[in-house]
Amino acid sequence: MSPAAAVSLCAAGAVGAAAARRLHLPAGGFIGAMVGVGLTLGLMGFPDFGTSPLLGGALQCLVGVLVGFRMEREAVRSGARALIPAAVLAGLFLASGLLAAGAATALTGIHLKTALFAAATGGLTEMATIGASQGANGPMVAAVHLVRLLLVIFAASLLVGRLSGKASEAPTPSRAAGAEDRVRLAAIVAAGVAGGILGLVAVPFPAGGVVGSMASAGAARLLLPGAVPERGFQFAVQSFAGGVVGLGLSEEFFRTLHQLAGAALLINAVQMAAWLLAFYLLVRAFGLDPATAGFASAPGGMGTTLSIIGETQADLVAVAFTHLFRVSTTVVAVPLIAAALAGP
Repeated sequence: MSPAAAVSLCAAGAVGAAAARRLHLPAGGFIGAMVGVGLTLGLMGFPDFGTSPLLGGALQCLVGVLVGFRMEREAVRSGARALIPAAVLAGLFLASGLLAAGAATALTGIHLKTALFAAATGGLTEMATIGASQGANGPMVAAVHLVRLLLVIFAASLLVGRLSGKASEAPTPSRAAGAEDRVRLAAIVAAGVAGGILGLVAVPFPAGGVVGSMASAGAARLLLPGAVPERGFQFAVQSFAGGVVGLGLSEEFFRTLHQLAGAALLINAVQMAAWLLAFYLLVRAFGLDPATAGFASAPGGMGTTLSIIGETQADLVAVAFTHLFRVSTTVVAVPLIAAALAGP
């Protein structure tokens, strides 16, 4: 990517995020930046710039900081309590992924390995990369995941708008952030980013940046109690996440999506239905509040989901723990299942 293109995309994302915020759109920073970057790519002819691993790692670190802001003692206990429902959801989405992949292979002729990795609710990058290394069609896997991510973003944005509207009915007074609050914010962010970089290097499983950043920012938060002016930082992370997702819109993406429209529709329909079932289980069987259950059971998009729910009353720590458990389980289990079912 040339410097001029990079500057143009950054500017478009910033303008889009600011415009969406001014219009009070739900998850406005995310939606605005994604649309701004996507429109600019369209004017450029949708070149395939791809998403740099550096951008993905930076997003992991920043999202981990957002979770770390909420790391109070009770929040940590709520995260620990989320392990059992997270395990149930991991099993549910593995089963729905197998069902979706089998149906897509039988009805559309897509290769089974490609279908298995496309239907898995792990990270887009991880599933496309690992799948390609095992003989799946990497671009097809990425295209199906990106479509599902966009569906999740759309549904989550509607949920954010609904929950934000309810919250605005009973506004709470806020005081202006002081110098001490901003110093506290900077210290927590610095600790989180440092921990995220260490996690990316040292943690031997996906989302290591989120784990390291969340742990370091959470520890700093426990050591530095008091107000933290996080809304501006949260908006910046939202906007950055939207820009990263927008970069995935390329000519190759649309061409690939056209080739496997039937398989993508079938796979994502099954996983969206599994989302509804997972939501029901979290609310009725485990007693989670609807906001937390809705975001925790989202079938993919961990980083983007976490980046947009801070303006709601959902339990961000429980959502993060649930997504981390499912992504880690999926990345370990799906390659083994693909090797066993699809053969060499």
